[in-house]
Amino acid sequence: MKFEVLWKDKNTKARVGVLHTRAGPVITPAFMPVGSEGAVKGIFPSQLWEMGYKLLLSNLYHLYLKPGIDVIEKSGGVAKFMGWPGAVLTDSGGYQIFSLSGRIEVKEEGIGFLSPIDGSNHFLTPEDVLEFQLRIKVNIAMVLDHFVSNKCSRNEVENATARTLRWAERAARKRGKYKDESGVFGIVQGGIYQDLRLKSAEELVSMGFDGYAIGGLSVGEKEEEMFRTIELVENILPEGKPRYLMGVGEPYQMVKAISLGVDLFDCVLPTRNGRRGQIFSSYGKLNVKRADFKENFELPCPEIPFSKALLRHLYSTSHINSSLYNTYINLKFFLDIMNKIRKYIKDNSLESFLREMKKVWRNK
Repeated sequence: MKFEVLWKDKNTKARVGVLHTRAGPVITPAFMPVGSEGAVKGIFPSQLWEMGYKLLLSNLYHLYLKPGIDVIEKSGGVAKFMGWPGAVLTDSGGYQIFSLSGRIEVKEEGIGFLSPIDGSNHFLTPEDVLEFQLRIKVNIAMVLDHFVSNKCSRNEVENATARTLRWAERAARKRGKYKDESGVFGIVQGGIYQDLRLKSAEELVSMGFDGYAIGGLSVGEKEEEMFRTIELVENILPEGKPRYLMGVGEPYQMVKAISLGVDLFDCVLPTRNGRRGQIFSSYGKLNVKRADFKENFELPCPEIPFSKALLRHLYSTSHINSSLYNTYINLKFFLDIMNKIRKYIKDNSLESFLREMKKVWRNK
């Protein structure tokens, strides 16, 4: 995997680039729809491809538990298993282990946990996590990290950050024989503590990963703390490597992060919120369950082809097409946002788009 910067915005740190993967090029900035368990909910892979998506996110934790690494490997790899013609990035599952599993036991060797499916015991090392991702032929693999909540003490965050760095170093050594097969990203941790974030970023850069993710944000900290952390870390990460902000998908936050130098995003917002009756539009978020939509035959916005009345009717009757329509609308909106951002970057005018987004999404 190689990364090439094509254009830079002269007034911000935003850039347009291209990720060259075995599955083809991915133009950045890019949003990755989330298909944690091997499929993006509510939409066909062919629809995503025709829409213009080239990179999806899946999750090793979910795939490891079901259907299992052996099954996916026998199928020819995760992309073939999913019926997806494009590239795949897999999260290592560190966050999911801590948020979804039963009893957790963190050791220097790795993480022990109980399966939420059948209660069985499992133990994963950083070497296992990397090898499993490479066995299923992902295009971008993430190293295992020790996630802790923002409610933890500084001492707990410091210990978890140091452990994440030691695990990253072990993964980097393990990578050896797979050097040319997939890109591998390190994950910058450290909570909202600037010194821990700097140390994490500097040590990861010295390990020579193909790209760098910023983890542990959008988990309850103040928005200004998130932006401050991104800006701090981006000053350390190398210019010629892609930067990935994990789990952030709120539209204004993405545009702001791009202005600070971020290239990749993932989030469940467009799919999960769609299933719950919320759509994203150029006018902001709209809840289709609103009573005043019952006889409102206007379009929610020019780019959505269904009336407010229809969208409300489908949701209120639990019609299967409610999830399908809302999911499609939201993922199309997220893709259109990225396409617009690239044009603004090329025109050196991303700041004007950022102000426009702030008015819509922050009412300021």
